[in-house]
Amino acid sequence: MDNKQAIIESLARALESWVRHASAAQLWQVQQQGGLGASIAVEEDVVHVRIELGGPRNPLSELGRTDGRLPVTEAFLGNGAAAWGAPPPHGDPAREAWFLSNELAQEHARQYLLAEVRERREVLLRFVEGWLDDKI
Repeated sequence: MDNKQAIIESLARALESWVRHASAAQLWQVQQQGGLGASIAVEEDVVHVRIELGGPRNPLSELGRTDGRLPVTEAFLGNGAAAWGAPPPHGDPAREAWFLSNELAQEHARQYLLAEVRERREVLLRFVEGWLDDKI
């Protein structure tokens, strides 16, 4: 288990894939509560990573969490902003229904979460180091 970097890269790819395929409800849950996790299995030189939602708190748990605020990314500034629509106020129960029916808001959440996976590599490193420590 000496190739920590290979495990981190496998984790990053699995997270990116999960974000691309997550349902609107899963994205909403991550924005509200965080809660991403992963299970890792290594068989000889092959790393298998499965992303999970929920479970015990871990370094990945905070990725994508905005407490329901809508993060602003460069991709959604400019011409696309007019199509955004006005979300219900933060804390309003209708906000979830708005998010679940608004594809642009969901794409925005995906972009934000993908950016966090790419930019916050220290979180992935801490998760993998914790996993390795548990294996010893």
